[in-house]
Amino acid sequence: MLSFLALPASLASVLIAAVAAVICLLFLIKPARIRIAVASTLIWQRALGEKRAHHRRRRWIVSLIAALLIGSSLALAVTRPQLGGSRQRVVVVLDNTVSMSARTAHGSSRWNRAVAAARALVSRLGSNGEVLLLDTAGTEAAAGFVSRDEALVQLTRLRPSSRMGGRVPPLPVGEAFGGAHLFTDGVGIDAVPTGVTVYSVFEAAANVGITGFEARPLPGDPTRYQAFIQIANTGPMPKPVALDVRGAGGFHVSRELEVAAETVINLGLDVTSVAKGPLQARILTPGDAFPLDDSAYCVVLPHREKRILLVTSGNPPLEDSLRALPGVSLAVKRPASNLPMPAFDTYIFDRYAPADPPAAGALLFRPPPTPWLDASWQATGKVTKLAWDDAHPLSAGVSWRSVRLDAARSTAAPEGRAVVTADTGRGNRQAVVVAGEAKARWAAAGFALNDSNLPLQTGFPVFLVNAVNWLASGPELTSASVGLVELPLREAEVFEVAGNRVAATRTPDRTLFEATGPGVYLVRSGEKEDRIVVVNANDLRVAQINHRRIDGVGVEDGEATREAVSWPEPGILLLVLALVLLTIEWASFSRGATE
Repeated sequence: MLSFLALPASLASVLIAAVAAVICLLFLIKPARIRIAVASTLIWQRALGEKRAHHRRRRWIVSLIAALLIGSSLALAVTRPQLGGSRQRVVVVLDNTVSMSARTAHGSSRWNRAVAAARALVSRLGSNGEVLLLDTAGTEAAAGFVSRDEALVQLTRLRPSSRMGGRVPPLPVGEAFGGAHLFTDGVGIDAVPTGVTVYSVFEAAANVGITGFEARPLPGDPTRYQAFIQIANTGPMPKPVALDVRGAGGFHVSRELEVAAETVINLGLDVTSVAKGPLQARILTPGDAFPLDDSAYCVVLPHREKRILLVTSGNPPLEDSLRALPGVSLAVKRPASNLPMPAFDTYIFDRYAPADPPAAGALLFRPPPTPWLDASWQATGKVTKLAWDDAHPLSAGVSWRSVRLDAARSTAAPEGRAVVTADTGRGNRQAVVVAGEAKARWAAAGFALNDSNLPLQTGFPVFLVNAVNWLASGPELTSASVGLVELPLREAEVFEVAGNRVAATRTPDRTLFEATGPGVYLVRSGEKEDRIVVVNANDLRVAQINHRRIDGVGVEDGEATREAVSWPEPGILLLVLALVLLTIEWASFSRGATE
């Protein structure tokens, strides 16, 4: 079936018929006779015989046919004819989740294999074919159905992402298309809509990756730091692994390991000699097919003995609890109107608050009204039912369920600043422990310790440790996985450790940036302290590049790279035909073979 891309079929037919009619009319017009006086007609009568007249008519007919073919070819080329009827429309979905970056035995990658197979499918469409190109990670905005050639260009621009999971995007609704085709390794997605043809580029591959890496102080001695490393072999064979850990101050540790197939091992390293700063762990494994999880980062925070100043008129339970904390040096002073504030890591004020905010973090119990605290306290009385924010660092591991307050004060705190709240009547909850920031962080409790049973709770020392660690000066440390990183910060700027700025997207309440691999990033937001974001591929699901969840039609390497021969459009062929016929006609006319 013949269709036309430039004109409707009816107009195309009229154009071709009109061109043929004009050519015929031109050939029927006889040229004007030219009168020439000659001495005798005997020579001309002999030359013009019956046989000669037949030859002229045949030449005239051949010329007419050639002219009709040339004119029709040119007219038909203008209409851009297309064999095959209506346009072919297909949907092509490429899985670009992180596992598609795994290398195959031929040295390429699953991604390159999928792109080659998709190109072969698209190239087999007619020149009027249309393609909707989608990806499972949602990194590229769909441009709608485009021509075959434009789809081939889009395929060259599409890249694998660093996102662990994805899904098949919704297929077009209300638009007719000839089929949907998904090219995947079956690892990053687990559900395929009905009617989608799945082509599998999966090939089992060796992979040993770092699936856990963090540094933290020892619970019994905060001045000592230890790094914990988890290494997983998700491949089918045991592998030798060379581990290399480096940090600030020339710190360097190396290990030679043997990791069995489908096995996870854990290691601990003493990193106390690293005063502070990032640590990088790298592993080297022969034949490893997935380099993304071969390196990881963590950060060692300052871990010297913390100096604490307690200002109180006398509170033995609080003083004894602070002295019992590991890694703490305590100094005690009595309140005074002009009490000097020497340099300490943390200040704890018992029923006292200085006129000016201290330079370091402060924990206050029942403070008097002070402008820099930004909290308007009101008497609440006896409180027996408390609620707390589990996500706040001050509440980690502390249960306030058994705490009773005999004479509490509460305040209305904005969202994110209330640590512990109490029901003040008629469902109205207000904060009895609130956090904020002046020159440094502060946390204030609207009750005195002797007005509560908090010192008798097992969680009281934990609360003090949380407060000392959270109030200590230094940037906040956040962990994230490779891919899209979301931070609850407005108008933040993101930098690599080397100082290079990272492109970020800002929304009214958060900042987002794409981390394509493990690394350490510095985030600055307004006048607040910097935040350190450590990005790793530590999720064990990232390393599971052989954990296939869906199957499909296998794609062979030779078949994937064999694209259909792309012939020129019929219009181009018609123009070539017209040029060839014109050349033949000119040569024939020059030799007298046609009229």
